[in-house]
Amino acid sequence: MTIGEKIKQYREKKGFSQTKLSDISGVPQSTISTIEIKSKAPDIYILNKLANALGIELNDLLKEKQEAR
Repeated sequence: MTIGEKIKQYREKKGFSQTKLSDISGVPQSTISTIEIKSKAPDIYILNKLANALGIELNDLLKEKQEAR
């Protein structure tokens, strides 16, 4: 599972739209969309903001084989 797929899975589990995640995290919605469709590799600063907004640990996004909660 890619980082983008994990972000989408956690986002949907929380019931967040990309717009709501953007509002909470401060990451532009267009960036979230691009990350989720795998056409942009996010930097660690963006990943940390998204993890915080989703209420998860950064490692939850970085671990290769960990299943999303």
